[in-house]
Amino acid sequence: MTGWSFFFVLLGVSFLAAQLFRIIDAIERPHRRSHSRAIAR
Repeated sequence: MTGWSFFFVLLGVSFLAAQLFRIIDAIERPHRRSHSRAIAR
């Protein structure tokens, strides 16, 4: 594996990890909002 291919593999893995964390955050966020509203009432 050359240096450039290793660089692009690393770039792709980091991009996929960022997307995965965005999806997880989007799933978690509505639950946080509903809990904060329940506490405010």
